[in-house]
Amino acid sequence: MTVADFAASVSAASWDDLDPREFDRLRRLVGAAGGRGDGTLAAMSDEQIARSLGVALVEDGRTRPCVGAVLLFGRPEALRAHVPNHEAAIQVIGPETGEPSTGMNDFFRWPLLRLTEELLARFRARNPEREIRYELVRTGVPAYAEPAFRELLANAFVHRDYTAAGAVHVQWTGEGIEISSPGGYADAVRDPAARLLARAPRPRSPLLADAFRRAGITDRSGRGIRRAHAAQLRNGLAAPEHTGSTADAVVAVLPGRPADLAFALFAVGREYGGHPLALPDLLVLTAGLGGRTLRTADVAELLGTDKDRARRHLTAMVHNGLMEVTGGGGVRIWVPSAQVRRALREGVSQPHARSPRPAGRDERAESAPPVSAAPPVSAAPRGWVLPEGGPALPARRVSDG
Repeated sequence: MTVADFAASVSAASWDDLDPREFDRLRRLVGAAGGRGDGTLAAMSDEQIARSLGVALVEDGRTRPCVGAVLLFGRPEALRAHVPNHEAAIQVIGPETGEPSTGMNDFFRWPLLRLTEELLARFRARNPEREIRYELVRTGVPAYAEPAFRELLANAFVHRDYTAAGAVHVQWTGEGIEISSPGGYADAVRDPAARLLARAPRPRSPLLADAFRRAGITDRSGRGIRRAHAAQLRNGLAAPEHTGSTADAVVAVLPGRPADLAFALFAVGREYGGHPLALPDLLVLTAGLGGRTLRTADVAELLGTDKDRARRHLTAMVHNGLMEVTGGGGVRIWVPSAQVRRALREGVSQPHARSPRPAGRDERAESAPPVSAAPPVSAAPRGWVLPEGGPALPARRVSDG
């Protein structure tokens, strides 16, 4: 048995080891996610859901759950018995001691959908945001982009090696949020910073990846890493880092650097004007504004592509007023345009934030809708974790409940 087919492996678990409330949780998530999830799951029975997700087999007229069914819908005691390596922890690391804070050092052996909601609820409770104004519209800039955290957390659950000992750790430190999971990448990645953005999705457990996408938790295109990078950069935040990953563990970090509010305002203005910045635009602009010298070969390496494609994209950015060409001696140097730099100077001069406030509070709806190129979405009741995704579970200190 290979690691990749672990979720589909036959388990000694019975149908009684699965919790009907977890199937209801999936139906609620799918129903609330709208087009992001697979609406057909909401109308299925528990057994039909398990078979549709590929985590249950029918033998002699009886439905037998696979290991994936236990991971998604299992009771805590069933998880301990059939997937003993499955565990997750969230810890706040104190700056003085470097040890977990007594305020949050919790371990869980819960099914994956329940875990995702719990950890997202705790993330929201600790994630402050600052407010910026574009014309008459106010929007919040968080300390960490929630779509980035959600995608990296889902990746840790979906791509971890469940045959290896160890827990998925979410550690909140003064330097950022680190999410680590046992097992290296499913394929060799020599340069994660470049390759992860360019390579096609290759999940260690395709069944679990499909379940998270159909539940509406992650992007259905399977490009979660790209989405995480775009969400961070669009808010003027540092891109996720993967340099700490080894052959034994995948480590993703959301750096805790202050947001560049001027750049966030510029990105909001582009989006509000119908010209949102795509991930390649964000990568190139962030590198150029950070003082990096950008030749065509440098941009090709940055985007994980060849020089011809990089040159075509840079040319399009010039036509869109985002980049300019300088340099001499036959070597092109690409720099952010004067238009971009002027917009950033104007953004710095504008009054920005109020005092930081928790991102979980839905105060933006009190003044104006969030800036978005997409149609506005109705505000979710306070305390809901996933956008329109249902109520968050309360914070718990007991690991098996």
